[in-house]
Amino acid sequence: MQSIERTFAILRALAHGQERAGISEIARRADLPKSTTSRILASLEALGMVERLGERYGLGSSLAALTTAAAPVGSLREMARPELAELADLLGENASLVVDDGDEVLYIDTATPTEVAVQVQDWTGERLPYHAAAGGLALMSAWEQSRRDHLVEAGLPGFTERTATSRQALDTKMSELAKTGVVWTMQEFAEDVNGIGAPIAGPTGEYVGAINVYGPTYRFPGELDAGHVAEALVDACGRITARLSD
Repeated sequence: MQSIERTFAILRALAHGQERAGISEIARRADLPKSTTSRILASLEALGMVERLGERYGLGSSLAALTTAAAPVGSLREMARPELAELADLLGENASLVVDDGDEVLYIDTATPTEVAVQVQDWTGERLPYHAAAGGLALMSAWEQSRRDHLVEAGLPGFTERTATSRQALDTKMSELAKTGVVWTMQEFAEDVNGIGAPIAGPTGEYVGAINVYGPTYRFPGELDAGHVAEALVDACGRITARLSD
């Protein structure tokens, strides 16, 4: 009986949290030892009841049929995949799904265009700093100003001379997203890559992820109309949000 109570304590901790969390945070929420929490999480992960992204956990897709307490990470990937594939073929560039992973954003899925010979790197499974990735900036737009200020005060690395590393530069990015629904990164992580990002809202309005479309500077956006690119991205994110709310 005690093991069942501990398992439900962990599931409740995940369901009631605002974000995915690491083992230490889950143990604190559930009021359990870290070693016990780690062991139970491993069992739940094997059953698909929770899903781990990096070192952080969220409710898994196998639990989706049993609860609507939160939008599970597995369901987010499943719901986003058709939109990623459509965007990749429509825009001719990689389309990635990114989620919050603590101090960085984690790329959890990428669709590549089927008819483009030269493609940029697939970042699936990799982490990038919030301020240098369009998807990261999109997620950052939901933060309190104090959290962005703390990030700036800690020191932001400049990957190129265009990287947004100051409070003013980040505020400009946030204003861009508030006005247009998207945020562009033009040679800000690498000199040869441009990107665009937009957030995905969960059932209760919180941002649960973002889509980041990116391609080589010489080609993206190139001859594509930037407004049409933004519209396609915002529409795709909206359809994912609608599916998560069904």
